[in-house]
Amino acid sequence: PVTVVEYENEAGAYAVTSRLLAAGHRRVLLFGGDVALTTSAQRFAGYRRALTDYGVPYEEDLVVKAAFDRGDAYLRMRERLAAARDFTGVFALTDVVAAGALRALTEAGLQVPGEVSLVGYDDVPPATDLRPLLTTVHVPYEEMGRTAVRLALDRRGSGEDHVLLGTHVVIRDSVAPPPPTAGTA
Repeated sequence: PVTVVEYENEAGAYAVTSRLLAAGHRRVLLFGGDVALTTSAQRFAGYRRALTDYGVPYEEDLVVKAAFDRGDAYLRMRERLAAARDFTGVFALTDVVAAGALRALTEAGLQVPGEVSLVGYDDVPPATDLRPLLTTVHVPYEEMGRTAVRLALDRRGSGEDHVLLGTHVVIRDSVAPPPPTAGTA
């Protein structure tokens, strides 16, 4: 028997991408991860579904691969900015990736969220150390641990072997409507 406790990865990605789209962004960079990984693939699916629901065409050039690492994210964002700044929003697949992206955006002289909005995923404690405070998806890691322990200790109980926990967007300061001249950069 196997006990699986997971969270709504795709739904969280959908919700946070929708937050950017609802603010008026139409060119949202999906930043970080590798769709060969389950976590990235689920977040990519949520991103794609949000674009579809908002009538925004998917553009492959708005997907940038980066390791789930702050340093690599910083380097990949610097490269992307050197190639083109044709986006107004960034969905970083983790908060750590968002931190690297924020550093590169700031060093390039871009204001977050004045010129580029940025969101993350995980709601790890450092998300509140970033300036601006990062809008992100809260993952219930502590609840996942408690649930897994409870299920493992009570295997004879309800027979549950799969639990899917919810996520939600934590709205902070890193999202604003795109500037009026967006898309002409």
